[in-house]
Amino acid sequence: MIDIHTHLLPFVDDGSPNIETSIELIKDEIKQGVTDIFVTPHYFKHRGYLSPVVENVKIFYKLLEEVNNQNLEVNLYLGTEIYYNRHTVRDLEAGLTKTLGDSSYVLIEFSLYEEDEDIPEAINNLTAKGYIPIIAHPERYPYLIDIKYYTYLRRMGAKIQINASALIGDYGRKIKKFVLKLIKNNLVDFVASDIHDFRMSNLKKAYEVVESSFSKVKAEELFNNKTVLN
Repeated sequence: MIDIHTHLLPFVDDGSPNIETSIELIKDEIKQGVTDIFVTPHYFKHRGYLSPVVENVKIFYKLLEEVNNQNLEVNLYLGTEIYYNRHTVRDLEAGLTKTLGDSSYVLIEFSLYEEDEDIPEAINNLTAKGYIPIIAHPERYPYLIDIKYYTYLRRMGAKIQINASALIGDYGRKIKKFVLKLIKNNLVDFVASDIHDFRMSNLKKAYEVVESSFSKVKAEELFNNKTVLN
């Protein structure tokens, strides 16, 4: 499996407080069947998570060194989960934030409470510069409940990533039913863990939900989407 959304980089956000914790979380990911992990620390001004790429790279290589020292069979890539604002494109171009690995994909998130940004405008701003936006966990946005809106966003060029926790019911029965409906309508591109030290990986259980509800082919499509590796 490929996990495109994790908070495994230590010291920089609410994901992992130290390298030891990061290694334990990575080991858990491997147990889930994950072979490729994108480390995507928050870049979120209002929460004070502003570690730039140049600093993240230094920490990333220290983490990678420890992964190699422990002979953990996993591939790590660096990215950013960007809380979108009017400076997002500028920050990407300035190198303060980055895409997923060497790809053109950009993981972006929006408010968990109210629509404080024009999402179609955000998608347009990013695609106009050649980026491919992936909207992180939109099932957690209470204002994004219209299936037609998801269709519209994907037609604009956005991709949709849902959290594994939503599929196993951790966000409630209503949201589980909703994300299954999104999958049924082919409106989901990725399932990811969004793992923190307080949120363990549920990818294996979520994979089993998709496989039993739809098919193994659909589960592979969502949990092993290799487009981000190209």
